Amino acid sequence: MDSLKILEQEAGSEIKVYLISGRLDESTFPLFKEKVLDVSHASNTVLNLSDLKYVSSSGIRAIFELKNRLTSEGKKLLLTEAGEKVIQIFNLLGLWKPFAHFEKEEDAIAACLKN
Repeated sequence: MDSLKILEQEAGSEIKVYLISGRLDESTFPLFKEKVLDVSHASNTVLNLSDLKYVSSSGIRAIFELKNRLTSEGKKLLLTEAGEKVIQIFNLLGLWKPFAHFEKEEDAIAACLKN
C-alpha cells in the first residue's frame, strides 16, 4: 500500500508549495491534516498533485476543507499538475471546477505573483 508523502517548499515570501505523493485517503488523512491543514498558511498555497496516485472522497474532502479555510482567511489555494486519474475522480464528483488549477507548477506560481 502506498503511503502519503508531503514535501513542503517556499516559492516566495507569500507562496508555499506542497508536493503531494502517494495516496490521499481516509488512512492518510491524519498526515495531511497535520502537515497541511493545521498549519499557518501563506497568502498562496499551491498543491502540486503530480505524484498523487490516488485520491478518495475523504481526500477530496480534505482538499475542500483546506480551500474553505484559506478562502475564509482571504487566502488562495491553487492545484497543479494533477494526473488524469485524479482529475477524473474530481470530475466524477463534479468538484474540479471550483478549484483554480494549472498544468504546470510554475504557471500556478506566476499566477500567485500577478496578484
